[in-house]
Amino acid sequence: MTRVNSTTSYRFLSEEWKEQLRIRKDARNKERLKKPLKTTVHIILIFNYLVLLGLSSGMYYFLRNHFFMLCLSILVAAPVLDLIALFFLCRGADVRITAPEREISRNSIGFIRLELINKSIMASFDMCIKLDVENSFYKDKSGTVLSLPLRAKSDYVKNLPVKYSMNGIYKYSINTITVRDLLGFVSLKKKTDTVAEVYVLPENDASNEVDMTDMSRGMTESEETMKRGHDFSDVSDVREYIPGDKLMSIHWKLSAKRDILMVKDRVSMSDQQMVILVELSGNDEAVDEILTLAYGVVSQFVREQTYVRLLWWSEGNFAFEERQIMNYENLRESFSDIYYEMIYTDSEKTKGYMRSIRPELKAYVNICMKDGKADAVIVEQD
Repeated sequence: MTRVNSTTSYRFLSEEWKEQLRIRKDARNKERLKKPLKTTVHIILIFNYLVLLGLSSGMYYFLRNHFFMLCLSILVAAPVLDLIALFFLCRGADVRITAPEREISRNSIGFIRLELINKSIMASFDMCIKLDVENSFYKDKSGTVLSLPLRAKSDYVKNLPVKYSMNGIYKYSINTITVRDLLGFVSLKKKTDTVAEVYVLPENDASNEVDMTDMSRGMTESEETMKRGHDFSDVSDVREYIPGDKLMSIHWKLSAKRDILMVKDRVSMSDQQMVILVELSGNDEAVDEILTLAYGVVSQFVREQTYVRLLWWSEGNFAFEERQIMNYENLRESFSDIYYEMIYTDSEKTKGYMRSIRPELKAYVNICMKDGKADAVIVEQD
């Protein structure tokens, strides 16, 4: 059994996997874009127009009036000109979707930006956009259809407000747009490919802190093998070199610019570590509560400058994934990696795997569901 516990190897495999998915997706999109456009003909509107054309013809032949002759000529030429305009309109019309905020907190309101592009001099009163929304972590899909006007030779931007009530990766995609002619006779469906992603992280509410009195039992001394090659400190200032400072603290780039040795003034962090295991088991609501509690607990340790080892069971790799949390950036990156995992049903197997795969951990904090709500439980291993 292969165990993938290294952060570097995980990121390498993750990036390679994403690149393979991107290549396959591009190939599918090229094949899809080669297919002809679908055309929808609105029979009722055409029938009504023919009735109007017949009435105008009857009035002209009965009255022999120049005004009715002019109206009849316009009614005959209008559909031909309308279809020609629709052809150029469909070629010049496009849509682009972007997310101004790459990351956002749960239970907050964000915006998705729709940019309607029209390179032609024609216009349309009805451009239908099929917007698909998916939370890839919970496999939750939904969609909506937007009907917007398309202005001639101009770009139109519309911001759509969205409230994010669940954690995860929200993917917004538009695969097709439908452009309708001014008379409403024909609708042309055009294929497009635009995607936007938003990472929704748990809210970091400092006022809702967790009582971590008993969590000290889950803290162990940092292993020497883990500390080797890592500097468990934060840079608080940069100052001039004083005899006795360590050479490893010299800021070489800044020293080269100023022609004087500058050193990084560091604030040491704790040499202890808190091991936290996040269970990704249960229904969507349960996992969402677990992630929210885990984010809050780790945030508190980061504020206290306590080194955290964050673990979770990966169904895809059949191993424990491990991240070293020393600051908020590490925390956000770790949760972004969690969103690519699979949710499993059996919560007890995580503890069993910990006993068999990680027996060296004498105690750890397990973030799981207990008595119907998310809780931080201290687990002591024999």
